Amino acid sequence: MNRKFAEQSLQYMRFQRNIFAALALFLAIAMIPLCGFLFLKRERIIIAPPVIEKSFWVDRSKVSPTYLEQYGYFLGQLLLGKSAHSAPAQRSLLLRHTSAQFVGALKQKLLEEEEMLKKQNASYTFFPTAVHVNPTTNEVKLEGDRVFYVSGKQVSSDKESYILKFVFSGSRLLLTEVTASAKGNHHA
Repeated sequence: MNRKFAEQSLQYMRFQRNIFAALALFLAIAMIPLCGFLFLKRERIIIAPPVIEKSFWVDRSKVSPTYLEQYGYFLGQLLLGKSAHSAPAQRSLLLRHTSAQFVGALKQKLLEEEEMLKKQNASYTFFPTAVHVNPTTNEVKLEGDRVFYVSGKQVSSDKESYILKFVFSGSRLLLTEVTASAKGNHHA
């Protein structure tokens, strides 16, 4: 009786072993394509700032047009609206978002602007009226009114447009060039 019980137990254990071995083999085979998918997948980073006006995405090699628009608008506001008091902080922030090849030239231009603002007790603001994005060339064109103040009094208001060019480097969008063109002037 013990022998029959032992044979049945042994047979049942072999059956269980075979089931678990087949299951383990199936799982091992299933892991091979999963590992391939893991290493070949494209990474997309979702960034959530405190205030989200539009949804956007950042890939390993490019950014969405809405991200480019908002980033260009943000840097444009730092670049085009300042006073003698705010200029040093804005310069510091701008230079952190600038390509290494453009940092020297931009820093020199910003320092000259700061000195001019201090001497004249001046400030200026930029009110964007349109933002155009070219995602293939990573360019943002800002159009709007730039108002110049001396001692708190408006001196001029000009319609201007600026093109901000960017490069995508190491998962970061960096400013590489700023060009300006005046559309028309009207003085106060």
